Amino acid sequence: MIMFFRKIDEINPADLASRIEDDGGDNFIIVDVREPQEYYGDMGHIRNSKLIPLTEIRDKVDEFSKTPEKEFVFVCASGERSYFACSFLKDQGIVNVRNLRGGMVQWHLSGLEVEYE
Repeated sequence: MIMFFRKIDEINPADLASRIEDDGGDNFIIVDVREPQEYYGDMGHIRNSKLIPLTEIRDKVDEFSKTPEKEFVFVCASGERSYFACSFLKDQGIVNVRNLRGGMVQWHLSGLEVEYE
């Protein structure tokens, strides 16, 4: 069986942090696809990120298509669930998606700030 994987653009934590600092998120939205207990838990979350658990992405496709001028940066704990969210949305015609490489683990290892509330 041959499997084809869709190419998903990625951004590393340092570059995303720079973009947050430079434009404050005017041109992109950070979407965290973890569960609420993870988002508010020990690893925290990226400031101003929007929590939409992976299990709800399918129901939110219309929300993503309403803002084609914005880029969506998806994040999870390690980068796997956010990759699947990006792949699913690309299959639905939403092309302005990026995955945070290494997720919150890499964000922490990069020494970047998080929020817990």
